[in-house]
Amino acid sequence: MVLAHPTDAPIPVPYTTKLGQPLLPGQTLDIHGKINSDASRVEINLLHGAAQIDPGQAVLHVNLRFDEKKIVMNTYMDGAWGKEERESMPFKQGEKFDLKMRVLVDGMEIWCDDKKVHLYKHRMPFDQIEYLQIKGDCTLSGVHWGGKFYQVPWETGFPDGHLRASQRIMLHAIPKGDRWNLDLLGRGGDILFHFNPRFKDKQIFVNNERIGTFQHRTENPTQDYIGMRIDGEIEVTNVEFV
Repeated sequence: MVLAHPTDAPIPVPYTTKLGQPLLPGQTLDIHGKINSDASRVEINLLHGAAQIDPGQAVLHVNLRFDEKKIVMNTYMDGAWGKEERESMPFKQGEKFDLKMRVLVDGMEIWCDDKKVHLYKHRMPFDQIEYLQIKGDCTLSGVHWGGKFYQVPWETGFPDGHLRASQRIMLHAIPKGDRWNLDLLGRGGDILFHFNPRFKDKQIFVNNERIGTFQHRTENPTQDYIGMRIDGEIEVTNVEFV
């Protein structure tokens, strides 16, 4: 499922941008849009040295080949392509897509529509990536990158000292077991809101009730939520306050 991001806006294709700083372990590139109904190929390139594969180098080249029904990954280094790594095509022509590339110390995880499809072992240092290039038979609605490694349990205060009215918490994570929880904290460590997905029960509980819309249980909700804590069987990849 492709979830909209608050900053999403149509992006012209082909699209090339220079990353502001080197990618770090734990960070994720998130690309989403729609595959053309008559698509043949879509390329995503993480480049070093130049904004094009030649004369630059492709630290990672991801090629969605609808004409072959394969997703192909490779590296272009010192004027030559390496050995291709292939997986079955995870996307369909004419449908929305979400592709994530998560940086790990030993490789790059490729996720398609929230399913891990491949681990591409680094052939060049990932901190050499300078440019992101996307081209081919698709439209783009969003390109985002960020995140880090989060040690769970993880706790943080909100950027403005409290959660603002209409502000959203966007949690990007991978469940690793039966249950996890997200708590909104008040002063003195009080838990003002408890969110607890339970996979074996196939239920989500909020303050011990099934998910829905809930009234605040604090007198001043625009000031009283000062932080949050995440705990349980979950791997957190990014947290945004928007």
